[in-house]
Amino acid sequence: MWPDSVFTVTKFDRFARNMAEANQILTDLSDRGVLFGLGGSVYDWNDPFGRLFLQTLAMVAEFEANLGHLRTREGMALARRNGKLKGKQPKLPEPARRSIRRRYAEGEVSLADLATEYSVGRSTIHRIIHGPPTEPR
Repeated sequence: MWPDSVFTVTKFDRFARNMAEANQILTDLSDRGVLFGLGGSVYDWNDPFGRLFLQTLAMVAEFEANLGHLRTREGMALARRNGKLKGKQPKLPEPARRSIRRRYAEGEVSLADLATEYSVGRSTIHRIIHGPPTEPR
């Protein structure tokens, strides 16, 4: 960026993840002589009022991001307690997995044929046959 140019963002919360990062970027821009634009307004990081305003925005943006993370963690904990958050489910139900292991062990069918029959990749069939038996979730 060139001196006296304006670095513009539309939303401050998309500009930086936290106050420290915002301060660092704004200081770097200021050192280069670049002004900071937010929406239709331009702020000078070297001006005390501009600095106060931008630091306040950075603080509020970080606070909102932290609230979002907190709500997500609380929601996931609640879902886990209610049995709704179980992680990735197996591609095939346990009866199909048992059938695959049995049929392959008896030599009835090849790994590739099983993959085609169950519409999954060969690696999935390989994991079912050679991996540890999974517990139903």
